[in-house]
Amino acid sequence: MLLVLSFVFLLSVSEVISQCPPSSGIYLLRDGICYTNGSYFWDNSVNAVTEAISCVLPGTSLTTGQWVRVADPDDPVDCNSNSASDPFRCTSVTSPNATLSLYLAQGLTVDQEGWYKCCLPTDCSTSGTNIIFANIFRFAEIESFTVADLPSDMTVYPQEYKLNCTKIGLYSYGISMSIGSTALASYTSCNDQSSTCPGTELVSFSYTIRYTVNITWDGMNVSSGSISQSTTGDQMYQCVVQVTDQPTRTRDVIVKVPATAPSSLTEVNKTATTITVSWTALDSSDADGYVVNVTSDTDTVQTVQVEGSSNNTITLDELSALTTYIITVRAYQQLLGSASTISVFTHICQQEGIYLAHDGNCYIVGSYFWDSNVNAANEAISCVLPGTSLTTGQWVRVVDPDDPVDCNSNSASDPFLCTNVTSPAATINLYLAQGLTTTTEGWYKYCLPTDCSDPNTNIIFANIFRFAEIESFTVADLPSDMTVYPQEYKLNCTKIGLYSYGISMSIGNTALASYTNYNDQNSNCPGTELVSSSYTVRYTVNITWNGMTVSNGSISQSTTGDQMYQCRVADSPDANAIRIRNITIKVPATAPSSLTEVNKTATTITVSWTALDSSDADGYVVNVTSDTDTVQTVQVEGSSNNTITLDGLRELTTYSITVRAYQQLLGPASSAISVFTHICQQEGIYLAYDGNCYPNGSYFFDNIVNEVIEAISCVLPDSNLTTGQWVRVADPDDPVDCNSNSASDPFRCTNVTSPAATINLYLAQGLSNSEEGWYKCCLSTDCSNANDIIFTNIFRYAEIESFTIGDLPSDMTVYPQEYKLNCIKIGFDRYDGISMSIGSTALASYTNCDDRTNTCSGTVLVSINPNTLRYTVNITCPWNECQ
Repeated sequence: MLLVLSFVFLLSVSEVISQCPPSSGIYLLRDGICYTNGSYFWDNSVNAVTEAISCVLPGTSLTTGQWVRVADPDDPVDCNSNSASDPFRCTSVTSPNATLSLYLAQGLTVDQEGWYKCCLPTDCSTSGTNIIFANIFRFAEIESFTVADLPSDMTVYPQEYKLNCTKIGLYSYGISMSIGSTALASYTSCNDQSSTCPGTELVSFSYTIRYTVNITWDGMNVSSGSISQSTTGDQMYQCVVQVTDQPTRTRDVIVKVPATAPSSLTEVNKTATTITVSWTALDSSDADGYVVNVTSDTDTVQTVQVEGSSNNTITLDELSALTTYIITVRAYQQLLGSASTISVFTHICQQEGIYLAHDGNCYIVGSYFWDSNVNAANEAISCVLPGTSLTTGQWVRVVDPDDPVDCNSNSASDPFLCTNVTSPAATINLYLAQGLTTTTEGWYKYCLPTDCSDPNTNIIFANIFRFAEIESFTVADLPSDMTVYPQEYKLNCTKIGLYSYGISMSIGNTALASYTNYNDQNSNCPGTELVSSSYTVRYTVNITWNGMTVSNGSISQSTTGDQMYQCRVADSPDANAIRIRNITIKVPATAPSSLTEVNKTATTITVSWTALDSSDADGYVVNVTSDTDTVQTVQVEGSSNNTITLDGLRELTTYSITVRAYQQLLGPASSAISVFTHICQQEGIYLAYDGNCYPNGSYFFDNIVNEVIEAISCVLPDSNLTTGQWVRVADPDDPVDCNSNSASDPFRCTNVTSPAATINLYLAQGLSNSEEGWYKCCLSTDCSNANDIIFTNIFRYAEIESFTIGDLPSDMTVYPQEYKLNCIKIGFDRYDGISMSIGSTALASYTNCDDRTNTCSGTVLVSINPNTLRYTVNITCPWNECQ
């Protein structure tokens, strides 16, 4: 039976431990029940050794553990004796679990009741000991006073929660719960033995009873039943337990509530079905988040919880058009605070200012309305100005501004009637009361909230027509990337109104598309239906422009300059009203002139042209081709930008370059110029080898010019080869024979006549000692009368490419003076040595050099064949001696 009772206690009392004993840590035990830290014990239930409170630390051996009254930590309980000032005794168990069991050996006085702590396995002065607290009291105590069932969903309103005050101890008492001076519940002369008060029994032997008060919070008042108390900010509740002629027990609990409403609640944006609002965020200490509530005609439309104190903007969607909404925002912590409120009216249209509405849809300025669709009061065109009240607004036919529509009567010259709405948005609803004539159709303007004579009034236009009209004629998908060629775009002509008609689109006299006797009711037309009720149908023509000709499929028309297109709509079969719209696409009429090569390198060409006026061009497109293939096409924005450098090109290549101006489309191309790229940038004759440019006097190792693909090219840009030649300087009367070779003439060569005169020289057999040395190339004629000559040294083994002095002083006041000798070796990677000297004195000397492993101290300039290294000697010259 005791086991069953213990199980019930474990489930019903929050202070007991769910697992007894716990798997680890210090705990309290009484009568087989485990208790947590901070548990309460009535003195009447611990006054015998068999009712002791046991303090237990599993898995340890007791050494010097102790019980101590918290109010007097220097006077621990003496387990072996008792007195008025120390009424307890205790027993101990050393192992396997350190245990101190405390009980009252005589009556508990008012001075000795209260909080006690137990320390295990050592006494309380020992650092790191385990401590647990228990309250041992006389008569009655408040075991706990808590708030339960606080709302997590802050969108539910009003908010409800519970106050739970648990009394433990003597069965005869009074108990109350209050906020401020207002008692929410009060029970006197309670006797738990006869259950005279409405508490819930939790533990019978200790008379542990829980009293509950149900609280409702509406943002201004706390109420329980018929009792109500207004309050702002944090809510402080108090529970009081009173035993006659004994000390009063009191506990407080606080529920966090924002003290102020969020300020500056403002409409940020709105559409027909959404409203965006923002407010000034509260500090994180004053709010955990916000709740936004939306009502209409007292009905709650939606309530949204926004978590986080800094999140102060929200978009409320799925609303209704033409509706007034009341929006409130409240901050919340544990409960909701007070509210800020604004009123917002939603319109059909998203745009600010005046607009048109018809059949639940929004229309912009310049919209078209078929007379057949506006001939009843419930089909009226509404002209609306949000946020204003109507005074003397009016509808006026544009061609007759002095005779506004009379809203209250109609006639052949004024076939309309209208109704008005004063607020919350000034509105005039216009509809036909009789047939529209040819003189009364056309453009109307609507003025709100005052009449059209007021210069500050708001104005919008609409076209009310008979039969059929062209709602729009536009160009779509015009290219933004002008480098794509040919260019493609669309013509869109939208017909609205009568379902039986013909439609065509043309340029000049050439019809690009033509459809006759079409009937939208039969869906036999190739247009795209946009609005069924008004028979609004879009027709599209796909256009290709190649710079000279406009085409649509097999139909084409040559044109220059601006392209003017026409759309024509006529009702069928009588053509009562023929509607025509024109549209122009801006195209430069002329090509840029004076396209010229400004500069070029081996891989770049710079060109320029005469800029067009800004009214004739928005920019240019430069096209580069080689052997009929497009190499690159570049768009240059701005009419005044008339120079471009084209990069990423190849050397020794002929390019054809054109330039076109563009506006909405590309204009005609300029005359093409042809440009040949050279390896070298300098003007005049040069040497080239393996894609690199070499100046006059360059050195070439015979080992790297012994194949036709390794030839030394001698080039004279922008000239045609006639009788150019290579000649050994030591034997000028015996030029190289390009077509044969021998021991005395080991070279052969190949020629390129244009666009740059070129002779490519290479060794066809070994170079002898007598044939190495300086050679000269003459272009474009032979050396006897050549104007352009360049020299090169073709050597065996190794050569000194240069021997120079570096860093000679410019400031002669600095002394001693310092400078460098630089000797550059080119050619074979293994050589006996290199030295630099003055007189018979060697300043530097290196022997048995091997460039492959850098055995000597040269600086590598070219690591591949021919190996080129620079050797440097630093010189200092004081007075008459150099060292």
